[in-house]
Amino acid sequence: MASIRRRKERGNRFELHYVDVDGRRYRIDTGTPDKKIANLWKQKAEELLSQAKLGIIEKVGRVDINAVAGRERKEPTLTLTAFKDKYLERCRNDLELSPKSLALNRLSLQSLADAVGNKAISELTDEDVVTWKQTMVKQGKTKATAAIYFRHLRAAFNRAVKWSYISSNPILLVQEPKQDVPLKDKDMSCEDVQRMLKAMEEAGDHQFRKYVLFLLYTGCRRNEIIPLKWEDIDLEQQTIKIYAEKTRQRLEIPISKALMRVIQGMEIKKRGFVFQTDSTSRGARNKKQPWSKDYATHHFKEYVKVLGLPNHYTLHSLRHTFTTQLRRKGVPLDIICKLLGHSSPLVTAENYDHSIAIHFREQADLIDFEEG
Repeated sequence: MASIRRRKERGNRFELHYVDVDGRRYRIDTGTPDKKIANLWKQKAEELLSQAKLGIIEKVGRVDINAVAGRERKEPTLTLTAFKDKYLERCRNDLELSPKSLALNRLSLQSLADAVGNKAISELTDEDVVTWKQTMVKQGKTKATAAIYFRHLRAAFNRAVKWSYISSNPILLVQEPKQDVPLKDKDMSCEDVQRMLKAMEEAGDHQFRKYVLFLLYTGCRRNEIIPLKWEDIDLEQQTIKIYAEKTRQRLEIPISKALMRVIQGMEIKKRGFVFQTDSTSRGARNKKQPWSKDYATHHFKEYVKVLGLPNHYTLHSLRHTFTTQLRRKGVPLDIICKLLGHSSPLVTAENYDHSIAIHFREQADLIDFEEG
């Protein structure tokens, strides 16, 4: 028998569960929150299971959208190593990733192939991913390395789904390896923040310094500020509108006094990206485009390395820093969560009206890394 289960952590999409005739268990993301459509997956799995038990087919294997839609199923010929080569080629010529990202993509995909064999990517299961995790531990890889490889694998197979190589991403069914950095150590100290800001000032890296200050004064994620446009900034109402990729919500947050000072020190325009590449920008691809995510991440890490700061500092550490500083100022946790775009300390902001965050401008004004 097959069953479907709703997964709230995956946007309420249904997951298909069944055990094949060879004893292998499958958990497949149907990609839909619609129960009627998910039931079609269930019916197809049960139909194939019946055929397998009668000997009409050898086994069910991995049910995909082609089988559910009644289309002829393509033979799984794209192996892990073949996909690795295709993916790296696309990364170089289409996605234009950095050399470091290319290397990590190659290493992560090769580690998966080494752990489970050079099997077809359409036959990969969540159990294969668990086997890979266990292999990483046996090989003595650190949790940080395993987590980095995991994220690169997840991104690679998300692309494979987008490019129609596979119907669902088996990586999404497995928990990401936890790193050993204690939560309290994820934020940057005020001293380290000021050292970094001073280094950026001395290097003449003024635009990137302002980007870092945007993160520090808003608590936003890296990818929420990179695509920010001047049209999203309302200086009269002193608010910023951003799009949160993680929660898929439009947010309206207050501009604090410190952030207003940063903005007023910039060349304010009517339209266009706030952090925009140009012919002299590091990481620039062409004009009138926002910085690449890789550029922002790696450029920040360059300062971490040069200044000898803790290696676990990332751009996301600035979000933790924002939170820690507000807590030290005595701001209640529920207010901090609203400024971060969360409805409460325990749940995400899936059904939360983020416009309420603008009412806590006074609390946001408590943070100022430049005035001390």
